[in-house]
Amino acid sequence: MKMIAHRGASLERTENTLDSLLLGAELGAYAVESDLRLTGDGHYVMFHDDNLLRLTGDPRRICEVTEAEMRTVLAEKNIPLLTFDDILSRYDGKSHVLLDMSVFPKEICADLYKRISEACVSFLFGVHCVWEAEIARNYVSPERILAFMPGENDFEAFYRAGAGNIRLWEQWLDRVTPETVKKACPGAEVWIMSNRPETGMNGTRESLVHLDALGADGVLLNDIRLGVEYEKEKINRSK
Repeated sequence: MKMIAHRGASLERTENTLDSLLLGAELGAYAVESDLRLTGDGHYVMFHDDNLLRLTGDPRRICEVTEAEMRTVLAEKNIPLLTFDDILSRYDGKSHVLLDMSVFPKEICADLYKRISEACVSFLFGVHCVWEAEIARNYVSPERILAFMPGENDFEAFYRAGAGNIRLWEQWLDRVTPETVKKACPGAEVWIMSNRPETGMNGTRESLVHLDALGADGVLLNDIRLGVEYEKEKINRSK
């Protein structure tokens, strides 16, 4: 299975920072995931939440602050701000960078996808809407588009729109499985977002064994070290 470092190596480094992404790549992740957002003054930044509350206590939304204001607020909590331009100029990891594209206005999406698709960094695109997948497929191949579906039965719509990878939440697997998706979407890969009540999105060895048995092609998890070690052990057992 492909192991995707959720928000980078987020158990060992601050999420969505360059250190987190580079450590995830160094550990051997297939891809390192990060979230792309737009500040109030038009700068692209890597940040998961749509506001600053969880990490800083500041309730303002990212779209309401300038990049400089955001940088200052984060610095007070010793959190460095990672911008999209930083990734273009400073990310030199061997792993793909999976961009969670949030949902941007349609009028800027085409230019944004065009710019990213032409970058030197190897990007994958996580899309949340069918129309985002339709725009993305004009610039990149289906295997570079991951459907972050809002509903567990949306896979056929995203697949028809151009997504070559389908993300399922772990808690959906009692109702929809990788086999279900692959029958409906020939050639698509199915990636699972780790999510268990006791460990959240960290992932567990037990969970990885289960997902492997179900035929998952990839797993997004916080504990990328665990995921990579699991895959290495599996390879060694097969020799």
